[in-house]
Amino acid sequence: MQVLLIEDDLRLGKMMRLLLTKQNHVVTWLDGGSDAVDYALTNRYDMILLDWMLPDIQGIDILKQIRAKRMMTPVIMMTAKGELDDKISGFETGADDYIVKPFEFDELMIRMNALHRRTVGQSTNILKVGPITIDTAKKKVSINDTDVSLTNKEYTLLVLLMEYQGIVSKDIILDKVWSIDEVVSDNNVETLIKRLRQKLGTSIAPYKIKAIRNMGYTLTNDES
Repeated sequence: MQVLLIEDDLRLGKMMRLLLTKQNHVVTWLDGGSDAVDYALTNRYDMILLDWMLPDIQGIDILKQIRAKRMMTPVIMMTAKGELDDKISGFETGADDYIVKPFEFDELMIRMNALHRRTVGQSTNILKVGPITIDTAKKKVSINDTDVSLTNKEYTLLVLLMEYQGIVSKDIILDKVWSIDEVVSDNNVETLIKRLRQKLGTSIAPYKIKAIRNMGYTLTNDES
């Protein structure tokens, strides 16, 4: 799994990264919370391990921000706060599981694997954002129940924007949409974005494909 680990305790963070890597997980470790929301929204992770007590921002506030952006990656909260009220607060904010420090690594792995199985079991062939629906099994795109015809590259780009639920960088688009033997540049991405916008038109309002300067593109209903 691709795992985002947010833990400010350097000793614990190093140990967790080592043990998770030994279990064949790919780990991105942040020792503070200031960049956590950006990492969560601009990269694709299978799971987030989030410490509640961080020096610069509370883990629960990070969770609130990423859930507000429709990012539904499974999150396990890690904390010494074991009171029932704290657990309720975590779950109500959008945590999928909760583990109290200090914990055994084996328990964490059991929780991670169980949560991953539940998440995969809930997967579906249907992607839906606002009025846009994609049946990935049939590669069928519709807006407000009206079919829309897209080229393969346009379709792949739209799926990326809908699946990531955050900012998709140009590098990711180049990697996912074009084959390795095709010679492409940022201009190709911009042209493809323009074509997709034209085909989707205003019927996806209030959603739109928004360019984020120096970062990439996102499918959003944010008017700013």
